[in-house]
Amino acid sequence: MTSGSLSRVVEDEGLLLAAARAGDEHAFAALWATAQRQAFGVCYHLTGNRADALDALQETQLAAWKGLDSFAGRAPFRAWVLAIARNAAHTVVRRRAPGGALFSEVEEETVVTGPFEDTVAELADLRRALTALPESHREALLLWAGGLTYEQTAAALAVPLNTVRVWIHRARKRLQTELAGD
Repeated sequence: MTSGSLSRVVEDEGLLLAAARAGDEHAFAALWATAQRQAFGVCYHLTGNRADALDALQETQLAAWKGLDSFAGRAPFRAWVLAIARNAAHTVVRRRAPGGALFSEVEEETVVTGPFEDTVAELADLRRALTALPESHREALLLWAGGLTYEQTAAALAVPLNTVRVWIHRARKRLQTELAGD
């Protein structure tokens, strides 16, 4: 992306933000579209299932709409939404019944057959490896893998930049080990 196109993106986001703050739902929808997919990914990986992830995503969208006036614009809109998504996912997990498993037993016992069996098995392995990470490392990794910079991830988690770098490095190393079966 050239500096000219980057400045246009920032300018467009600023215009959309101003319109959304004035109550333009279409402008908010355009802003939301830039973050929705990654926000769902964060919610899904932190809650462990689609139903809870969708609940958290809905809470994220509502909180973003209601909190537009509090968005300072120091980071991209997407980074702000991902931080909201992280908090919403934690709220959904806390509301679960005591002792609720991260992944339902039905999901764990599902037998998949057909041409996508290997892909599904790899995804299940990745999910298990992610749950083996300390929560702080998993969150940092998911935000960073979702497209945030180290600086944005540090801001979203309210921790020092070097802490985030260490967490992501350790998370990546542990994932490699877990997925290699060592």
